[in-house]
Amino acid sequence: KTPQGIALLVKQRMPFEPLRGPAGACRTASGARGGGPALWGISLSECKALCEASGACVAAQHASTPKKRGRVDMACELILAPARVSHTLPLANTVCLLKRAEPSPPALSQQRADSLQPPPPPPPPP
Repeated sequence: KTPQGIALLVKQRMPFEPLRGPAGACRTASGARGGGPALWGISLSECKALCEASGACVAAQHASTPKKRGRVDMACELILAPARVSHTLPLANTVCLLKRAEPSPPALSQQRADSLQPPPPPPPPP
């Protein structure tokens, strides 16, 4: 069953990007999974929404395995910081999506930064 509140989160989409290389499971440089337990019955869009809602989530891994009679088993795994996903382990029907970092505000030019400084204090009276 889908956790409450997911429907609202699905409507807000944080950009995700697939990791370069073959589709498959998320892996760290050491080959570790880097994620928590699998959440079963979660769609790909719900998986992304869960990752977006978590400040610690750096990637979402989703697997969908076709079963008999048109049924599909779906599982979501959130990869949490400090883990860093470096590659995928090729695995059928599985995708690893990196959560894009929110853009940082543009840097101020030195001239603009100087204009934001308070003026120097007046000199002491003679």
